[in-house]
Amino acid sequence: MRIPWLKNRHTQAKLGVFIAKQRVDICALSAGNEAIAVLDSSAFNDVSELINTLSKLISKHNLQAATCHVVLSNQLYQLLQIDKPNVPDDEVSSTLPFIAKEFINEAIDTVVFDYFSVPNQNKINLVYCPKNLVELIITAIQQAKLELVTIGIEELATANLFNTSANDDRKSTQMLIAQQDHQEINLTIIHDNQLYFSRRLRGFSRLRDLQEDQLDTALLDNFSLEIQRSADFVVSQLKLPEVKEINLALPSAILAPLIARLQLNFTIPVTPLKHAFIAENVDTGFLPAIGGALEQL
Repeated sequence: MRIPWLKNRHTQAKLGVFIAKQRVDICALSAGNEAIAVLDSSAFNDVSELINTLSKLISKHNLQAATCHVVLSNQLYQLLQIDKPNVPDDEVSSTLPFIAKEFINEAIDTVVFDYFSVPNQNKINLVYCPKNLVELIITAIQQAKLELVTIGIEELATANLFNTSANDDRKSTQMLIAQQDHQEINLTIIHDNQLYFSRRLRGFSRLRDLQEDQLDTALLDNFSLEIQRSADFVVSQLKLPEVKEINLALPSAILAPLIARLQLNFTIPVTPLKHAFIAENVDTGFLPAIGGALEQL
């Protein structure tokens, strides 16, 4: 969901704010957007505590007046792929409430809708979340004295980690496998700086807890099978070049042995996610906030 707001073009700091059910993360870039200046997190018992929690976090780092890109955890919205309405592009947004009636159980006037296109397909990704949540976020941003630019979603934010101006890199197909806390693992496909495909890999949330002596398990073989199915889908259905790399961003204490074990099942390189802004010791939970800070308008 991308909701544009007027921003102060004289502010310097650029801020990504990731909001989950029980925590908020922030990532502030340096004035030249060349490095991460601040990376911090604060927990709460319920998202209703966001206003007070965010204000304290922003004051702690003196980030008032920063331009802000909010990223919602996938716990807080629904994402559906549907056929694109047969209307001009500039009328798609206005048709969403009418189309959504066929797909959602919530009352239309209690949710906020947005969408983003599916490249090379006559489909759109419909995104919706509770209206009162959006209102709460707007109030929290205002109370923290930030300038809200966009409200986005986790899949699009993490895709920003692959944005590049280099032609060779842009045209490569990248797979990202990421996990937040103990949620289901999310798999995304990025090509030419665009998000093409996203799916939740259900039943693998405990991968993060595996010990090194547990790597010879059917769980990893089943996990590899799901990855391979997605890699095959990229070529057969999305008509993209083969996946160049499988990038892992899992909160595992044994990531290197885990990657080595997975690599036995693939000819495609399996590698930890790398980015110029991300040090080796950075908690992968911060990736959506970092992706939010990297948002290009």
